[in-house]
Amino acid sequence: MNLNIREIEYILTIMGEGSITKASQKLFIAQPSLSQVLKRVENELGVTLFTRVKNRLKLTPEGEVFIDAGQRIMKVIDELEQNFSGLSTAQSGRLVVGVPYLLGTLIATDIIPVYRERFPQIELQLVESSSTELEQLLMDGAIDISVMPLPFKFNDFPYHLFLKSRMVLLTSRDNEIAEGAYRKAPGDRFPYIDITQLNNAPFIIGHPGQRIRTINEAIFKKARITPNIVMTSRNQETIKRMVANGIGYTFIPEHYLEIFGSFDYLDCYYLEPEVDYQWKVVTAYYDETHLPTAMQNFLDIMDEYYRTHFADPVFSDRG
Repeated sequence: MNLNIREIEYILTIMGEGSITKASQKLFIAQPSLSQVLKRVENELGVTLFTRVKNRLKLTPEGEVFIDAGQRIMKVIDELEQNFSGLSTAQSGRLVVGVPYLLGTLIATDIIPVYRERFPQIELQLVESSSTELEQLLMDGAIDISVMPLPFKFNDFPYHLFLKSRMVLLTSRDNEIAEGAYRKAPGDRFPYIDITQLNNAPFIIGHPGQRIRTINEAIFKKARITPNIVMTSRNQETIKRMVANGIGYTFIPEHYLEIFGSFDYLDCYYLEPEVDYQWKVVTAYYDETHLPTAMQNFLDIMDEYYRTHFADPVFSDRG
């Protein structure tokens, strides 16, 4: 069977008008052309769809079957168009967002409520995992978009910059380096410290593969120090508590201080620029040539957060 949607629409119109003449006028096509369409459809199906009764076309039993099926087909097409329209205008659909465990708190607090308020029709699903696993989920299509720290491990994804922060050295209040701390400007939030004195000092860092560990290792390399790794943990809250108990030091992004909450029982120190590392969190996606409206709206809200908190008027999809 080789029929197209327009032919089905023409036959339905003939049925509704009761004559080819009236149907051709409604469809704005020539009567002979419409008659040829009807004949072609009947030949294709091997049946007669209409008989003439008192100058009016009447459906045959085969015609009734065709009309019933045609009406159902057109209803499905109409529903399909409405669904696509809803997706293109972000009136319906689903968006699956991946976030690292620690950043999930920030996204749930500052981003998701805004998105839900503006686009309540979108089903928003949050998937929390490690950055490495999120990269794989993004490549597999299991998530639509992902918030994650740079650098990427597997793929050079297109992205929007979401957060950026300098790194700070985190220590217990009872530490051996406080006497060597110094301030560069009266308004500095924290004093500076020369971390080259921390060669062979005890450090607590993340597990291999974690972005925060990669950044810690980059700082060790820039400062040319060899740390004594006394413990590792995937949980930054656990690392924070161990540091507070004097077990070792760690480097964390300054922005994490707001996510963690109270740091009254810890000391923080800035690093000199030549050994510091700019921590960047981005909103990554797989294909920049196709951005569904629901995804674009999420990116817009993330961009608003970045502009509000980091006062950088210029940013691009690729950071």
